[in-house]
Amino acid sequence: RNNFVEEIIFFGTAWIGLWLVHNKKNNSNIFIFGLLLRFSLLISTPLLSQDYIRFLWDGYLTCEGINPLQFKPSELFNLIKESNFAIELNRELSHQEAYSSYFPLQQWIFFIAALTKSKLGGIIVLRIIIIAFDIATYFILKEIFKRYTINKSKLCLYWLNPLVILEFTGNLHTEGVFICFLLISLLSLSKMEDLKGGFFLSLSFCSNILSASFLPLLLLKGGKYRWFKLLIGFIPFSVITFSPFIKLDQLSIYFTSITQGLQNNTSKISLLTIFEWFEFKMFSNKELEFIYLVSYFFAGVIILIIAWKYRYRNRKVLFTAFTLITSIILILSPSLKPSLIIIPLALSLCTNFNFPLVWSGLAVLYYVYFDYSIPIELKNSIAFTSTTIVLVICYKDLKLQIKK
Repeated sequence: RNNFVEEIIFFGTAWIGLWLVHNKKNNSNIFIFGLLLRFSLLISTPLLSQDYIRFLWDGYLTCEGINPLQFKPSELFNLIKESNFAIELNRELSHQEAYSSYFPLQQWIFFIAALTKSKLGGIIVLRIIIIAFDIATYFILKEIFKRYTINKSKLCLYWLNPLVILEFTGNLHTEGVFICFLLISLLSLSKMEDLKGGFFLSLSFCSNILSASFLPLLLLKGGKYRWFKLLIGFIPFSVITFSPFIKLDQLSIYFTSITQGLQNNTSKISLLTIFEWFEFKMFSNKELEFIYLVSYFFAGVIILIIAWKYRYRNRKVLFTAFTLITSIILILSPSLKPSLIIIPLALSLCTNFNFPLVWSGLAVLYYVYFDYSIPIELKNSIAFTSTTIVLVICYKDLKLQIKK
């Protein structure tokens, strides 16, 4: 975590390995190989992220009948004195004054992991669940590739991708759950199974808010004959899943915790890094919040433009549109975790885009923020340069897309 040079060496070696495997003619053993890599991490403690502490803390609160979205950790210290497990977690929590920003489906996964009442036990349970979803994603991608006649060799670009293994299995981030349900939803919608597609889209929404950004395109594309069935599958289950955790009078608190979680993340991987790059210190906190709101508004406008542009195309084009939508949201957000880059990566495997794959390879550069021996100016310049490279390749991809 505190040795950026070591991280680059190991990550670079892993990418060389991925490139060699991808170029092999016989890729029949990649599933077993990827599975072994994941299970080799089964009992390891995450080194590049402390988020799993908050996961287990939220799960512990749910076990005790306390709504993890309603209280800050600092408000509950007097209630955990009888649990050594809770005291240990509370001691290691990094954001004591922050509300939880995790979605209901994630909270149920945290609850299952916290039933062990042990940090190592919780890590192992979380890891098994995440690996199970990753396996499901592998076979769903395989089915999608078969349906759209996509070269199956591209599977290893997800299954053996160092960022996927490190961020999901290694660091225990749960975006893999979101990806799994989103891909099942898109596969179902491609088969005209709108009710089923809406249900799985609801499951993806209950694990990540990004699914809400896909609704404009799906509703426009479905037309009046299909959008009703989609919403029947989407709305009821979303309401049922959210209702135990969020009350109407708490919506403003929950929305604030989500936006603050984006703004306070450790890694500043976005276009807004430019403010740090040029050391623009004249902005007050309120002015910065206004800048964030403008970026969200700008992202919303682009999403609507993409939805309108792709509304009458074939079904496969959903993957292209969703790759662009998620990438725009992530690049314009104040900051984000490297694990979120895997979302456009997974979607892009069903397209001709190359920039998400390059982005996943450059993600190791964002770990520079963990190394406190490196000056902040150098950290910001590395982050800004890597984001610029991604944008240049994205521009080239879009030019090729327009020509076709």
